[in-house]
Amino acid sequence: MSKLRDRFRGVMVGAAVGDSLGRPVEGHRHPDVGYIEGMAERLSVFPYSDDTAMAVELAESLLDRGGFDGADMAGRFASAWQAEPHRGYGSGVVAVFEAIRRGVPWEEAASRQFGGEGSYGNGAAMRVAPVALWAFPDLEETVRLAAETARVTHIHPIGVEGAVIQAVAVHHALRDDFSTEALLEELGRLVNTDRFREKLGRLPECVERDDEHARLHLGNWVASDKSVLTALYAFLASGDFEETILRAIRLGGDTDTIAAMAGALAGARWGHASIPRPWLKVERHDHLINLADRLYERT
Repeated sequence: MSKLRDRFRGVMVGAAVGDSLGRPVEGHRHPDVGYIEGMAERLSVFPYSDDTAMAVELAESLLDRGGFDGADMAGRFASAWQAEPHRGYGSGVVAVFEAIRRGVPWEEAASRQFGGEGSYGNGAAMRVAPVALWAFPDLEETVRLAAETARVTHIHPIGVEGAVIQAVAVHHALRDDFSTEALLEELGRLVNTDRFREKLGRLPECVERDDEHARLHLGNWVASDKSVLTALYAFLASGDFEETILRAIRLGGDTDTIAAMAGALAGARWGHASIPRPWLKVERHDHLINLADRLYERT
């Protein structure tokens, strides 16, 4: 198997693994990751949340439609929520889905949130990893498509920019010549919002220091600007897939989404083969592999 195919698989499965392992302690302030070993012994399948459910729908829409089709993607998201509302969808995005199911055009449904400003949550970033695979190795297309897919549900500049940052980070992690410096330089050129720019400036010092410093200065909650760079920190401060996931979960807060985003990055860098075998019991593992392979075959 080629190294790049294994990395594509690592993105899809790694995100789902992080999502599944982080889900049981979502909202905890300082989680003890000791539960993971017992979880692996007790469960035959690790269930994932809306993070992975939406990433799957995004990937399938791109593959089936041959690129971005906003109406198709929005319809898939809404149908997936209606079929499995227990996945943990946030109330804001549920309102978008309800509007879509009532026949409101997808372009209008997202703009109705928060007085017309739209959501700045991390929902667009948590599902965006397949965009980096679809567009690879075209960075410009990655940026454009990440923003387009974000606006299906999140039109606020913070929500859109979080998706772009995550997609660009996955793109860089897939490259053989990955370097932290090149990634941060790229993000420095792309980031426009003050809130992300300030936190991006803090990221190197967080990597040099510790998790508590990162939690304090980068955040660990559902706002895009309080979680996307936190996931990137967990990846940059770690040396392998397992360490990345455990660090992401220990940061607390929105643990499933932060670990999902960090898992996509770690999977892109170290590949599917780097994921601990006991963690591969993630729900729909084989389907995630199939999606990754279909996306790889486009390169």
